[in-house]
Amino acid sequence: MKADRRQGLSFAALDQRLRDVPDGPAGVLNTPRWLKVLHIVAFAGAVLGLAPYFLAKWLGPAQWMVDAAKSGLIILYAAGLPSIIRNCGVMGLQLWRWRKDQVQQLDHDRTYFDHMLDWLAGFSATELTKAERVVRLHLGQLTAKIGFLAGGVERLGMLPVFASMFLFISQWKGLLAMPTWQVVLGVFLVLLYVVVSVANLMRIRLQLYQALLLEAEKRNATA
Repeated sequence: MKADRRQGLSFAALDQRLRDVPDGPAGVLNTPRWLKVLHIVAFAGAVLGLAPYFLAKWLGPAQWMVDAAKSGLIILYAAGLPSIIRNCGVMGLQLWRWRKDQVQQLDHDRTYFDHMLDWLAGFSATELTKAERVVRLHLGQLTAKIGFLAGGVERLGMLPVFASMFLFISQWKGLLAMPTWQVVLGVFLVLLYVVVSVANLMRIRLQLYQALLLEAEKRNATA
């Protein structure tokens, strides 16, 4: 800890300390390793399912392209289904026992929150203020970028993904004859969901940094 303070406050050190904090009851929301593997398989299925469509534009349609496209989509949906089922189950469980889990998580977080503030309060008020300004700047820029890129789409949650799935399922019998605009739209909706989801995770992390730094500043001011 002393070495950290001599070197000055760094976001790398702050992030590492946050990573070292056990998840507590909220750990059930984390994606297990086996599900991450299925996500990779689903991505491979998506690539396999889309590749024949573009190849057909250059080489001409063939039966093997239809079979490859259907196989890819089957892999995509089969590998993605466990994730959907698990997420729905976890969400249902969280809604059923939200009060108990919330109280347990708050008690868990309070202890580590105090430890984190004790560490941050060891830095000078100037360092804390400068760090908070940097976080505030990046948070504002990220929020503006999300608004420019997605607008109100981020409020739709997974609806764009379901819309994309519907587009491809509705054309199951004639995948290679699927209009180009529908293919582009379907891929765009999925990519937009992924980008916005990652950006929102980044924003949540920045908000956590900002809350800790502001609270540490208050603690220093009243010490």
